[in-house]
Amino acid sequence: MNKKYLLRGIGIGLVIASLVMFAAFKTGNNSSAKDNKVTTEAVTTEATTEKQTEATTEEATTEKKTEEKTEATTEEATTEKATEEKTEEATTEKATEEATTEEATTEKTTEETTEAADDKNDSKKGATITISSGMGSEEVSAVLKKAGVIKDDVKYNEFLIENGYESKIIVGTYDIPAGASDKDIAKIITTPAE
Repeated sequence: MNKKYLLRGIGIGLVIASLVMFAAFKTGNNSSAKDNKVTTEAVTTEATTEKQTEATTEEATTEKKTEEKTEATTEEATTEKATEEKTEEATTEKATEEATTEEATTEKTTEETTEAADDKNDSKKGATITISSGMGSEEVSAVLKKAGVIKDDVKYNEFLIENGYESKIIVGTYDIPAGASDKDIAKIITTPAE
């Protein structure tokens, strides 16, 4: 910004000096008084131009200082905003950790309920499992393994994924009959509970 004003001042000074010189040339050299007058005017114009240039330079310096102060203030505001964002992120992380802990507690309670139901059920009668909201195919496979319905939860999870059942699992409580095949179990847990 300061270069702009400096160049403008120099340009104005040059234009004024050119006009004065042109006027002096046009009027001719009729007398030495006129020459002295033109020279005096030229000197006066040059002095005025120099003063304008100095004033412009001072304005530019003042503007530069103002810009620097504004930049410093902007940096401080940006730092404060970044600090607030970090605080919000920490709060969000803490809330996420609490939600994860709550989900783990709910899952543990669901597993305990399933285990209690499994203890009541005879292996010949099958098992009763509960699928709660937010459980994925891995968790469902783990519940089925704990209930004794399947032998390998990892392989059963792969079976669910390969056959497209993982996205169709429905929340609810299901009775799984003894000796049910992997496909039969998948059909049961993907059909709404009655």
